[in-house]
Amino acid sequence: MKYYIAIDAGGNKTDCVLFDGTGNVCAREFGRGANALDIGPVEASDRLCAAVDSLKNHIPAGGKLSAVFGSVSVVYYYPEIEKRVARHAGGVRCHLDNVVSSVMAAVLGKEDGVCVISGTGSYCCVREAGKHRFFIGSSGYMLDTGGSGYVLGQQALIAAQRERDGRGPKTLLTEIVEKEIGETVQEHLPVIYSGGRAYISSFAHTVFAARAQGDAVAEKIFNDGVDYYAEAMEAAYRHMGKPFRGVMGGGIFMNHPEYAAAVRKRAPQGCELIQLEVPAVYGSALEAVWLNGDEVQDDFRARFMETYIRHPVQRAAW
Repeated sequence: MKYYIAIDAGGNKTDCVLFDGTGNVCAREFGRGANALDIGPVEASDRLCAAVDSLKNHIPAGGKLSAVFGSVSVVYYYPEIEKRVARHAGGVRCHLDNVVSSVMAAVLGKEDGVCVISGTGSYCCVREAGKHRFFIGSSGYMLDTGGSGYVLGQQALIAAQRERDGRGPKTLLTEIVEKEIGETVQEHLPVIYSGGRAYISSFAHTVFAARAQGDAVAEKIFNDGVDYYAEAMEAAYRHMGKPFRGVMGGGIFMNHPEYAAAVRKRAPQGCELIQLEVPAVYGSALEAVWLNGDEVQDDFRARFMETYIRHPVQRAAW
């Protein structure tokens, strides 16, 4: 029996599975994020290699690992990560690609299209056969990650601080944020800075909570995020020169359907956006099978999802 390892690694989490050619998930590892821009390529490699090593231990006697595919944030800039993971995989076919690859594979298969993601970070990517993928924005929190959980959370914290120091308008965000942290933003600075991007992203939900109660400041933050994706999709439309089918992924879109719906309404005329409804690691599983030159059977998705949910989310040691 052939076995494969699929990885989905972003800024906040890494989800990995071992599965066989029928789609049966045999083991799962779930740990911290592996974005090399946040933690460096050495630590990112350590986490991914630890996951591969652990999953390999679950291959049944007589089984053979055939391929490893990972969708990993910014891995394109650090080819040494793939080389190291490949060595831990034992020399089988191994490829690490950007996080958009798993999302697109899960919904669009191998078709051309556009991917927009709102998670800890944000992405907009055009994929066309025979061409290099074209990224719009998607350059990380220091440069361009509008509409992401990080920016939403950051703007919530800024709004709360601005009200407290007399520069900004009254907003429900102040009450919601301070209730959550148990102090003012200024007093909480050591925790915020030690927690970094992932911790700041954890405050994104406060924007949606305040907006639901009619808060004007939260409404503006929400709309700024929607505008960001609308602008990116217009650029994608111009780049392709025709209407596209697209996919929406990431935890913010998944957990806040009102945000996804608002972005979907702003898609260029004739374009369709489809919400990712399966774990992104499912797309990595498809890519792992294709990487080995194999094809999936008609019941692959159903069996994958049925067996995937049997493995509860428990943080791995790595």
